[in-house]
Amino acid sequence: MTHPTQRQSASATADASAPGITGNQFPPPASSRRGLVFLLVLAMVGAGAAQMSAALLTLTLKATELDAATATTTISISSAVAGVLTLLALPLVGALSDRSRSRWGRRRPFLLLAALAFSVGGVLLVAAGTVPLFVLAHLVITFGFVTANVSVIALLTDQLPEDGRGPATALLSMGTPLGALFGMAVAVPFGDNLVPLVGIPTALAVLSLLALALKVRDLRHPERRPRSTAAALLGIFWVNPIRHSAFAWVFTSRMLVFSGVAALNGYQAIYMLHRLHLEPSSLGTVILMTVVLNAGITMLVAPVIGRISDRLGVRKPFIMAAAVILGLGLVLASTASNLPMYLVACTVVGLGQGVYFAVELVLATQILPDKTNPAKDLGILKIADNLPVTIVSALAPVLLAIGATSAGPNFSALFLAGAMAAVAGGFAILFVRGAR
Repeated sequence: MTHPTQRQSASATADASAPGITGNQFPPPASSRRGLVFLLVLAMVGAGAAQMSAALLTLTLKATELDAATATTTISISSAVAGVLTLLALPLVGALSDRSRSRWGRRRPFLLLAALAFSVGGVLLVAAGTVPLFVLAHLVITFGFVTANVSVIALLTDQLPEDGRGPATALLSMGTPLGALFGMAVAVPFGDNLVPLVGIPTALAVLSLLALALKVRDLRHPERRPRSTAAALLGIFWVNPIRHSAFAWVFTSRMLVFSGVAALNGYQAIYMLHRLHLEPSSLGTVILMTVVLNAGITMLVAPVIGRISDRLGVRKPFIMAAAVILGLGLVLASTASNLPMYLVACTVVGLGQGVYFAVELVLATQILPDKTNPAKDLGILKIADNLPVTIVSALAPVLLAIGATSAGPNFSALFLAGAMAAVAGGFAILFVRGAR
């Protein structure tokens, strides 16, 4: 007698080979969805730990180790270059994943590639003795994060039906803050020792991505790989904003909101060294406090707001409220002159992020132009999360120089500009048609 699981496997194989059938039409049975969501969230947490520990702490420590006098410039240059890589890699990785006809599936090879990139990038960051190697390490880590993000979110849309994505997207949206929390938590016992500060988050990223790659039921795409043409290549980096105006407005809204977040995250460590006069050895502990506040508030708020939003069937009012709260947090950060005041600002920012993460990704997955091949469009949409890194890196030196004194750069100007961008992004969501 054939075992039930064998019959299911045979059926799935037959269905997957049927003409015109795509993987996202065969979500896993309800009994296995919790396991899938757990692995997806774990992979996002791991990727977030490796990326955010670098962005919040280890890149600053390494740049200061190379040359303390030029650390701010080094970080700005490296962030700008990494931002350009992100802009190119997000849609390209997504398109290559959609077009993949590998026997291992569309997403699994890219999960493995992300794990490899994190491994190489972590080793390079610890070993870098020059600025070029420092920048290269930043680029490789960034590529790993991009590839992991696109692959994980594409798997979500492949494997879960639209009406069952709400709780999963809220959890996935918390993956990066939770990863940041883990990355900063491991920093406390090690001070400014880069080997464990880089190695432990990197190990979590690699192991979680490998676990997802091994366990996920990543169906092969049954259709032949489409022909490569000049138009198809251009389409990798383009979604018609007139034909798909909702997509364009979601992109714009995300870009502006995340510009506010980037203004704080990208320069928080330097701010603490210059404005709060912290010692490098205590920087990890203090940043951990801010991440605990941010991630803790996000974890408390996001599930509640997600459920309320699902019941009401609306997303836009929550996105606008989140942007206003984020803006208020950045205003408070711009006026903070001591650590307690800054922690209050971080708490408000965490509240705004919790509301935003609970609803925005759900809305975004509902307006994708091609829902059967989501990774490319998700990659373009994720540019809006990462383009602000480049924008802020380019504008920050000018803003920091406004009214700068011998006491240090003008962080208030940078944070206030971020607050205005966040609020503008929240209200841009009003122009999205076809969503409430």
